[in-house]
Amino acid sequence: MTTDDSTTANFNDRRNWIENSIKTASGIVTLTNVVPVNAAYSDNSVEGLPTSGFYIQHAVLNVNNLESNIKFWCDGLGMEIIRERTINGSRTVFLSYGKETLQEKNQGYFSLELSQKKKTEYGMGNSFKFLTLTLPEKPIKLGLRVTENFGQIVPHWFLEKNFVEFSSPDGVSVRVKQGNKRDPITSLTFGSKNLQKTKEYYANVLKMKQLNKNPFEKRLDMGYEGGNIQLSFLKETSDITPGVIFNKLAVVTNNAYEMGDLVKQSDFGKVLFVGEVPNIGTKVANTIDKDFHGTVFVDYDDFEKELV
Repeated sequence: MTTDDSTTANFNDRRNWIENSIKTASGIVTLTNVVPVNAAYSDNSVEGLPTSGFYIQHAVLNVNNLESNIKFWCDGLGMEIIRERTINGSRTVFLSYGKETLQEKNQGYFSLELSQKKKTEYGMGNSFKFLTLTLPEKPIKLGLRVTENFGQIVPHWFLEKNFVEFSSPDGVSVRVKQGNKRDPITSLTFGSKNLQKTKEYYANVLKMKQLNKNPFEKRLDMGYEGGNIQLSFLKETSDITPGVIFNKLAVVTNNAYEMGDLVKQSDFGKVLFVGEVPNIGTKVANTIDKDFHGTVFVDYDDFEKELV
């Protein structure tokens, strides 16, 4: 066998392994009647914050190795580095599928903030479950690319799913459906010990709307009216445990400090910090609920200034 033949054989072996893993993981369910890009967005979109006054803008992930995570999210899943900063020797990068600014037509794109924080042990806990994307690539092609960039396929034995699940270098689960979306990042899923209390907190305090009827109390979907991201909560029978990797969600609003006051008055949330972020100056209210779901409210005008 020549060197070229050997290389081809190795590639084919790898492709066959990926194909079998994908079939096992997802059942290769291809979505039909895919919604065209931008189909869900009106030409009458308003620049700036939605009418709800809130916008789920990004998620903060603490990672052990910044470079391998960049490879996974960018080279594997197609995101791009849109901005970065280094403060006191600590580098942070922001990844997205488009511009973050809400001054763009149809508003901005959800982003991931990756901050390198070396830990001897990295655990996910069950307060955060997984991130959901919708991408046009075929599962086999996507699987090849992700596994070449520090990702792993998560098998789902004997089950047919309409997604393929990958794991990031630090263990973040990413479920990818095949289709077209303006912003491929569509939802984040968390664990909840008590869905009723979670609903009351997110509706009455964080001002979100329930997006599903939830007749069997196994799943709760919440989000802001006219918003970009759905937050789903799955009922956990065991106690909720915090993770080290997923840190918090960032929500931009004109009422950051007021939201901090509302959380402070509730019996399900706690305020961690209210004020200007050191070395940055952005006004925020950093909060967390009893299920260890962190939410930082960010002043909208200050957020736009960060992008300049």
